[in-house]
Amino acid sequence: MQEKNGKEELRKDILDILDYCINCRFCLPSCPRFDITTGEVSQGASGITRALYYAVKWGETDRETLNELRDIIYSCTTCRNCEIACKRLSTATKLVEAIEKGRQLLIEEMIGPMPEQKRALESLSTYGNPYGEPPSKRTAWLKGLNVPRFSKGVEVLFYIGCTAPNDLDAQNMAMALVQLLEKAQVRFGILEDEICCGNPALKMGEGGLFEEICEKNLSHLDSLGVTHIVTLSPHCFDTFLNRYPQEAMQGIKVQHYSQFLDDLIQQKRLAFKAGTEKKVAFQDPCYLGKHNDVYDAPRMVLRSIPGLEVVEFPRAREDSLCCGGGGGRMWTDFGAEVDRLANIRVREALEAGAEIVVTACPWCLINMVDGVKSVNVEGSISIKDLAEFCAEAL
Repeated sequence: MQEKNGKEELRKDILDILDYCINCRFCLPSCPRFDITTGEVSQGASGITRALYYAVKWGETDRETLNELRDIIYSCTTCRNCEIACKRLSTATKLVEAIEKGRQLLIEEMIGPMPEQKRALESLSTYGNPYGEPPSKRTAWLKGLNVPRFSKGVEVLFYIGCTAPNDLDAQNMAMALVQLLEKAQVRFGILEDEICCGNPALKMGEGGLFEEICEKNLSHLDSLGVTHIVTLSPHCFDTFLNRYPQEAMQGIKVQHYSQFLDDLIQQKRLAFKAGTEKKVAFQDPCYLGKHNDVYDAPRMVLRSIPGLEVVEFPRAREDSLCCGGGGGRMWTDFGAEVDRLANIRVREALEAGAEIVVTACPWCLINMVDGVKSVNVEGSISIKDLAEFCAEAL
């Protein structure tokens, strides 16, 4: 009975949200999926949500049809372009929220997630990370490095997240940030037994697993007396800031590392001496910018580096193009796509005259590095993380 009530509540919530949609389709041109498919309406924002709306409204039960719906709903990057367009031009419908609830409903119906994503969720449940690595290996990459562990009374918890222990580029991000924090004489530490923030479970629709992870993390944070979290990933930042219970997070300041670096620069605790006369474009991570309106901090950090010229993408800030990694898409591909978002973004960077693209998200970094290789422009442009770029300028 409780399971049935849960499903009915999800169906009601989806219809309540999408009743506001008037199917004006102003959101379609802004949807990144529309950039990389052959133009079917069902592959864009309002098409995705209309398919969900009618499947729920009509009580669709045919498994083949529901599998098609799954493929459409899980293709969304959850970048929030559609919601921004809808707020500007139409009814301000919470389209991403409806899609996330649709994913929860598909999991309840045992249709979702995508087959490849199941392994990530199983790993998250078993190991506390979505990459299939046992907890004993989480800090293996730190062996021989003098990175302080967090204990009561320490100023800042540096929350590394799941990607750095499993990806070399993200490890370089983390180590660069450690170098910057040490230079600024910040009293910080990492968690020896850190587990995922729960974002992949949340975005793939596994609400129950997210709640379990959330409870574990809240208990751990409370036992350590954490008052300030600085995250490497915008996805962790958004999850701690907006998806953990506000009452339980009272007294804990949550920042993305770009915000913290900006603070340290403003406080004269961090300064850069070595400049570079390069044109740099900043790739706005969706969960830093469009989900949390953090656009200025990373650009302020870049402008504090001597000699640098910051140029903008044709689509920047609120209009920026997603790298393609959000919404659980790091663990699956979609056959309907004829290009990759990161490839398009690399071409746009070249059009803007950028010599370097700087980002501040492990998934953006991974996808953009792959994009440079795919477009075959490795001699013309490079991809760097903001922390690495700053560490080189010390």
